[in-house]
Amino acid sequence: MRASILELRRHDWSALRCGCGQSGAHLTEAFRRLLDARSTQETIGHTLENHLEVQSMLFEVAPHAVPVMLTALGEDLHDSVRRHFLGMLEYLVTGESHRSEIEAGRPDLEEQCVAAVREGILVLYTEAVSGDAEAAFDILEFVDEDEDRLEYYRQALSRRDGKAGKGQG
Repeated sequence: MRASILELRRHDWSALRCGCGQSGAHLTEAFRRLLDARSTQETIGHTLENHLEVQSMLFEVAPHAVPVMLTALGEDLHDSVRRHFLGMLEYLVTGESHRSEIEAGRPDLEEQCVAAVREGILVLYTEAVSGDAEAAFDILEFVDEDEDRLEYYRQALSRRDGKAGKGQG
């Protein structure tokens, strides 16, 4: 049993609007395929792009996907899936609600995504230390309200990696 699968099951995806125009019900299969992938080949045809967001315009499913991806980052993932999840998280915290979502009374999906990422912020710091520091810091810049912590980690990782200067991951 994986925590990411439990988090995935926790949501009623069929009740949520997806960027492709359907309900989010099909996202459970896309997530499962990505979570189970052990090669790049196994990820072909399975993406969250144009479902959670379309050109950084967010849909109702987006904030619900955040805890699934954050939980998964703490698990064993294929590198391509890890990169995909980190990229999606960055889109979600820097995007904005699609016009149709605003009209449906959901004008703050990006704020919901930021709040969801903040709930699992230490996962991103763990990723910065042991995984893709640059991608993690790209997200952390938008979500971490503790600037001292962000700068501390940046500096510590710069020293570890032998890099001089501020802001290098």
